[in-house]
Amino acid sequence: MTDFTIDCEDRWQVYHRLRELDIDCACQGFIPLKVMLQTPSEVLQLWSIVRRVSAPRNTLVADLKRNWRVPYEG
Repeated sequence: MTDFTIDCEDRWQVYHRLRELDIDCACQGFIPLKVMLQTPSEVLQLWSIVRRVSAPRNTLVADLKRNWRVPYEG
């Protein structure tokens, strides 16, 4: 298990999304979000959520456009 602390203005949004995904976390007013990560999948989900709320809009749009161009080989 790995502890990961987030201290940002978007911590409540991150907290609620993590709870939806059943990832163990705690958040209180004026205290950083604490996330208890247990699997590589949870680490990736946390990274994705934090990036979504903190990356500039133009970065997210560019990523989305690039992903739409990648051919699917399923």
